[in-house]
Amino acid sequence: MSDVPPQSYPYPWKRPVAWVTWTILGTTIAVFLFQLYELHIHGDDIVGNTLAFSAQAFADHRYWTLITYAWAHATSMFGDSSYFWLHIAANMIFLFCLGPALEEFLGHWRYLGLYLGGTIAAALFWLLFSSGADSGQGIIGASGAIFALVAGAGTAAPRERVVVYLFYVLPIKMTLRTMALVVCGAELVQIIFGWMPEIAHTAHLGGALFGFIYVLVVRAISRRKLVYG
Repeated sequence: MSDVPPQSYPYPWKRPVAWVTWTILGTTIAVFLFQLYELHIHGDDIVGNTLAFSAQAFADHRYWTLITYAWAHATSMFGDSSYFWLHIAANMIFLFCLGPALEEFLGHWRYLGLYLGGTIAAALFWLLFSSGADSGQGIIGASGAIFALVAGAGTAAPRERVVVYLFYVLPIKMTLRTMALVVCGAELVQIIFGWMPEIAHTAHLGGALFGFIYVLVVRAISRRKLVYG
């Protein structure tokens, strides 16, 4: 399904450049740095509030926030501003680790469709199924898109084994399918028991569902093209 077969690149320096991944990663970090700058200057997260998606933004026809919210991240976590880095770091680590390989597998434009589609699906899923959407709250962060990548990777190469660092410390070897199931299962458990209500768990699952379906459709289309030429 990739634009160029992976076996054509026996040496790392000859592999195709994952320009979509690096562009997303670079622009997301740039926006976050701008958020921190504006917060320092004005004492308010003007950038994050502008880019955030919410029920009100949707009602006001600011549909562009269905995508822009993924380029803003929380400047504090759990009420502590010293954890300003945690939200974006957690997302960008997954993007850095999974993005290049998945981009090579799907091809640049299909990969971009996965990321942006996961972003939009996560926001709409949150809008439809989260009680927080009715309370005037908004969401920011690339987590929905990242969950689309996780589910997409688990669907594209389910038996591929990777090392996952639990809490970024304890190494555990598992397949991509197992990783996707564990990550999504943890989100479901948190929804059921009401853990960490400040996190948009429904958005995460919405992104994952999109990623799963998207890769299945792309794979089916690619197989059909191979059969019928």
